Amino acid sequence: MALQINRQTLEVENLIGARTAQVLVRAEALVPGAGRDAIEPLLADATLTIDAADLQSDRIVLEGSVLCQAAYRQGEESVVKALAARTSLNHVLEIPGAQPGMLSRVRGEVTHVDAAYENGHMIFQVTCNLTVQALRLSPAEVITSVEGAEGLQTRYRELQSVKLAAEASELALLKDEVSLPAALDARTALMDWAAVEIDEVAPDLGGVRVKGRVLVETLVASGVTGRPAVVVRYPLALDQLVELPEWLTGDVWAEADVRSLKSAIEPAGEDGDMRLTCEAELRVRVLANATDRVGALTDVYATQGNSLDVDTEDLTLCVAADHIRVNEVTRGTVLIGENAPGVGTVLATQARPVVGEWGTENGQGRVEGVVEARVLYMPGGSDLPASAEAELPFSLTIPQALNDRSFIDIQVLSAEANALMSDRLELKLNLSVSAETRRRERVEVVEEIEEDEPIRRRPGIAIRWPDPGDTPWTLAKGYAIPVDSVGDVEPGKPVVVKV
Repeated sequence: MALQINRQTLEVENLIGARTAQVLVRAEALVPGAGRDAIEPLLADATLTIDAADLQSDRIVLEGSVLCQAAYRQGEESVVKALAARTSLNHVLEIPGAQPGMLSRVRGEVTHVDAAYENGHMIFQVTCNLTVQALRLSPAEVITSVEGAEGLQTRYRELQSVKLAAEASELALLKDEVSLPAALDARTALMDWAAVEIDEVAPDLGGVRVKGRVLVETLVASGVTGRPAVVVRYPLALDQLVELPEWLTGDVWAEADVRSLKSAIEPAGEDGDMRLTCEAELRVRVLANATDRVGALTDVYATQGNSLDVDTEDLTLCVAADHIRVNEVTRGTVLIGENAPGVGTVLATQARPVVGEWGTENGQGRVEGVVEARVLYMPGGSDLPASAEAELPFSLTIPQALNDRSFIDIQVLSAEANALMSDRLELKLNLSVSAETRRRERVEVVEEIEEDEPIRRRPGIAIRWPDPGDTPWTLAKGYAIPVDSVGDVEPGKPVVVKV
């Protein structure tokens, strides 16, 4: 009787290639009314936005923009001023094997910003890190059962294939206003920076609802003597529905990035308070995973009739997509330079975490890097604002294993600096750490089965000393006898086999 082989198709997510690149971007802006006065940059920030990712043959083309902003002091003025500049980013990364129509994962982040004054212009040098992955979904047939011959011995394994089934995004426009007391004497909004904290990602009617907050910090120019600037902190509520088919909403993960952030000081109302208005545009992206499961034949042999000629193949499966978000607190000390004025009052604190390396220790993830911190302060006995900067190392532990292809994002939810002494500051950072890790395993399955020569063996008793790695299955298969006829296999103990 001919063998009857039943098969089932399994969709497999293959990682075609991954690349990282560091890109240096330059932007400049005219400093109004600079003249012959010295311009001293005090704070600098930049935001990278990836607008398009085009997978082509063996490469991916990225297009985006970088928005730079800086606060500065002009000459001997105590007033803090600000300006902004925008430039484009276009970069190509080579990914052998990539083809149009494949899936791509892209992440871009600013790792360093330097602002310097040259010939009437503020020159920004921005370092950006780009990380891309090319993925392909392809079908793979596996054997789920085999029949039609007596004495078949089969071994199966439950396979699980996790795949990126869909990606959807929506633009969210958030608006709000904050009352500023008249005593603050707010003049103008100078700079804005923000972090997104996602609290909930849950299925909802028509898709997935993403809830959280955009934690905004705005540096405001003040007319108060001895305090030319102050930071106003406020949250913007995020509640956005991202459309997805209902069958894809079971395993989802959300990401959000700020594409633009605008603020302005409005005139005083009837209550005498000024108002700070803010408008933020976010891109909220939802990634949906789907899982295929099947019991696949991993080995087979016959104990009667003809022997079997078995061909196997290796499949690399994404067996899990692990996601985690945790908040961690880290501290450090910022030292003031020898020739810099001593710290009197802290006005604003900026911090940018840069991930250096990561790995797994004792089943937990370890993330290490540095925080680039800059503090705007008023020196003791002076009315001219100054700033100090430092790179502080950090090491975080998260309760999830990581691998070399993990996507890791760290944001500063809040940064506070306090003067310990005139020459140093204590920095406290509340960090939000999110990580996505796709775990892949290689499995061997049976690809083809054909009948071969008749089984020939001599009845008798065999005494076998197990080799390393021997199991009841390997011993029984070697003698073409049923597995249940072989007892326990222990190292150093002989196994008696009846053929």
